[in-house]
Amino acid sequence: MWDDVSMRIQKRIEAHEKGYRQNVGIIGREGSGKTRFLIRLQQSLFVNPRFISVGFDCRIWDLDHLIERWMGALLSGLFQSQSIQPPSHFQSLLSASVPIIPKTVERMKSLKKMVRREKPSAVIRELFSLTGVLAEETSKKIILILEEFQELEKLPCPDPFALLGKQIMVEKNTLYLVSSSKPEKAREIFRDKLSLLFGNFEIMETGPLEFEEAYALIHKDFGDLALSARDQHFLISMTDGWPVSMDLILSTLRSIRMPSGNTPLLQAFEYELFDGEGRIFGIFQHKLNLLSALFKEDSMMMKTLLAIAFGKKKAQIIGVFIGKTARETKKILQRLLAENVIVKRGSFYGIEDPLFRFWLREVWVKKQHVYSLDHGALQESLCAALRHAYLRNVQENENDLSQKVETLLREFRNDAVEMNQKRVSCPHFMEIASRPTNGRIFPIHARNQAVRWICQVAQDPVREEHVSLFLDELKRFRKRVQRKVLIALKGVDQNARLMAQEARIQIWGLRDFNALLDLYNLPKIIPMIEEKNTADEPPLGALAPSLHSA
Repeated sequence: MWDDVSMRIQKRIEAHEKGYRQNVGIIGREGSGKTRFLIRLQQSLFVNPRFISVGFDCRIWDLDHLIERWMGALLSGLFQSQSIQPPSHFQSLLSASVPIIPKTVERMKSLKKMVRREKPSAVIRELFSLTGVLAEETSKKIILILEEFQELEKLPCPDPFALLGKQIMVEKNTLYLVSSSKPEKAREIFRDKLSLLFGNFEIMETGPLEFEEAYALIHKDFGDLALSARDQHFLISMTDGWPVSMDLILSTLRSIRMPSGNTPLLQAFEYELFDGEGRIFGIFQHKLNLLSALFKEDSMMMKTLLAIAFGKKKAQIIGVFIGKTARETKKILQRLLAENVIVKRGSFYGIEDPLFRFWLREVWVKKQHVYSLDHGALQESLCAALRHAYLRNVQENENDLSQKVETLLREFRNDAVEMNQKRVSCPHFMEIASRPTNGRIFPIHARNQAVRWICQVAQDPVREEHVSLFLDELKRFRKRVQRKVLIALKGVDQNARLMAQEARIQIWGLRDFNALLDLYNLPKIIPMIEEKNTADEPPLGALAPSLHSA
């Protein structure tokens, strides 16, 4: 994922140097590694004398804080572009810059005086224009990195993004690279606030690593740990491939030397999740602390999160759990959605990070019922929960995956879910069965009085001949099939995708299918790295033996 993002951004930087600018927006939830990537990107640009790289965190306190930090970021970027360590104090930084960029410094001093006599909008407009002044005086291109750019909406002016948008349009020597951990909010800003500029921003979405990437991360950066296949599978299952969680667990695993009641991997999870020095514990607790500051009734917020963590994902069921009316429940859920803590998929609400859900269930809620300063029992409970999760993961690997698909279909209750930003109706089926036909494909039939579905799981990368086989099977049915689904566990060839679209066959990728499983509290399917299907098997089969539930 990040290799692809890095390559695309590098192309934008090279084009910017040649006079063609396309700004970039990186959006993805917390834990995908955006901050770490942006830090490394800026550090790599310091050695390029043709650019001034400026990094700015948009989470600011007030207007005065914004002004000083914005100016400080510009000046620090100037010094770092010359391989000079910038002064740490703002006034020293300003004074040291006078011999190098006197015009820019003079504009900064004038701007500081404007604060007391001009409206905030005028001050912010002048502040945003400083990148152009710096670029002109130094004859260098600017790369301005705005981290969590959605926070600019809190600036004390009617429409801060209108001011930013006007500056982006006229300032051609600055490449704007913005990031956001609130994807829905970021898309809203691009759509409603920066609509004239949307075509000039290349949006790059980040998230958990693909499973192949997750395995590659383990072997590339931590190969000396020699984790067993089961351990690797459990690590990816618990983190779902979110880079930050994986990195922290593996980093802790490196430092473990002494034996304990759990295996080294489970001990690493225990250390990171339990109260004390665990960094993941700190991240999760900080998230709750921020939410508590935003909610007047933080107990209702916590009860709602716990309801979802315990698998209660529909508004009506959540309302019963927290003891609130439908209207009150909806209000709490909307607030949590706005803060990007939960997601909504049709009629379902969820917490995307499985490790956060596990922590809420096994650490946070149990900690609230410990009546002693000695948390030994709580720690033992966490150890037991980790062992249970590990054993369950092993057992799920042995389950038949065709049964997994049938189990999912049996969970449908006339639900509405969202897949790839499209609404999908999931009817309550009365009959579900797998019926081998010609020995080459094993479709799963699901029907009720009104609708009929045919699902097929592809064990190999889907090509045109696989779609043809599925179409041949569909011709055997006399009655109309309302939904034809091809579950592609290992990807789809572009021609096969076009062929399927023409035949109105829905294609669900592995992430799509796993998202559905997760909505219904069913274990996800994660490939086992050590097992590869080398036998001469039909292209469409029951389910790949190299794919297991997790």
